[in-house]
Amino acid sequence: MDSLITIVVIFVILIAVLFMGTPIGMGIGFLGVAGILLFLNPTLLQQLCTITFNQSTSVTTLMIPLFILMAEFLANSNMAGDLFEVINRRLRRLPANMAIASIVTSALFSALCGSAPATAVTIGRISIPTMLRKGYSPSLAGGTQAAGGNLGILIPPSINFILYGVITETSVVKLFMAGVFPGIMIAGIMIAYVLVRSRLDPGMIVPPKDDAGAEREKSISLGFDVITVVPMLALIALIFVVLYSGVATATESAAIGVIGAVFVVSIQRRMNMGVFRKTLLQATSTTCMILFLMFGGLVFALFLTVQGLPQELSDIVINASPNRWITFVVVNIIFLILGCFMEPLSIMLIVLPFTFPFLKAQGFDPVWLGVILTINCAIGMITPPVGMNLFVLRGATGIPMAQIIRGVLPYIAIFAAAIVIICFFPQVATFLPDSMD
Repeated sequence: MDSLITIVVIFVILIAVLFMGTPIGMGIGFLGVAGILLFLNPTLLQQLCTITFNQSTSVTTLMIPLFILMAEFLANSNMAGDLFEVINRRLRRLPANMAIASIVTSALFSALCGSAPATAVTIGRISIPTMLRKGYSPSLAGGTQAAGGNLGILIPPSINFILYGVITETSVVKLFMAGVFPGIMIAGIMIAYVLVRSRLDPGMIVPPKDDAGAEREKSISLGFDVITVVPMLALIALIFVVLYSGVATATESAAIGVIGAVFVVSIQRRMNMGVFRKTLLQATSTTCMILFLMFGGLVFALFLTVQGLPQELSDIVINASPNRWITFVVVNIIFLILGCFMEPLSIMLIVLPFTFPFLKAQGFDPVWLGVILTINCAIGMITPPVGMNLFVLRGATGIPMAQIIRGVLPYIAIFAAAIVIICFFPQVATFLPDSMD
């Protein structure tokens, strides 16, 4: 019971520090250092240099800047915008073709990006203005793109999977593979929802036009479509194959992805000094933010581990709740609540050191659990009042927040349904990683 009180006190202090406006990485790092100084041997601080150095120079951590660099090259060269235009044109005979194109483009770009906010804002800057000009309701346009961008947190290469793997010592390659089918499944359910919605509520969506001029444009643009789409699809396939086959490690596949992105951007004559400079600056900024989060989490985890709090909490939970599914539901509720106020990387850094030991002790597969918790974090990205995707789209497109929230509510239900499906049919997440063995 004393350990439980200590954990509650730590969380209260942490929330207070964060509400003061302290950056999350600095906040949890400060709390870890303070805990070591007050309750443990101060000489433990000497280990922090070794821990942060080893983590920052590990091959696993190297994946983060490489995958970010790959995504930035493709985003800053406007390939994502052209990809949306091509897919939209090819789906023009479908009802709600632009909304479906937004989802498909987000899913494809997610396979080259790994970040939900980056996917949402990169595709949203092109897709949402186009949908609004064609008469789509702001709530449908904003909600669809906010949810579609969320696929970036699940479809590999996902930065969240990398961080989860670092914290829990789980294979990042298997986590990547585990996210493929759930990501495709969620994208498919979202498309089905849009199609049904277009039938039930035609006033929300302008039906596609069918005129000779558009057909001529479609025919003329075939060469441009092939040049735009095929290299990106080839890059996605290349990364997937080298990961699944084991020909290259996850870090090596990230390096291959960067080389492939530079090659694709260069052969399409999109590379210039402006793109190159902007890419390096943005990749450096994002990488530093993630690394500071990671280092703060490592300090916090060191304090918790030496104090023995995760192990004691694990014993308390297992003894108090012999039914592991009750424990599972409670942890997911905690993630959902925190997701309303914090971004996923921070939630994982703060909560996983406490919860993962007893979830693993109760027999949950770490890879399957990583997929479930990542989808849970994705729900937090689009959950008011502080869903990150809602804010980045509000800033990038100017759609009122109330409209985006109204449009995103059905997609929250879709992500929640995906968690239920994967709980009943875990093979959706585990088939690919198990087949690698």
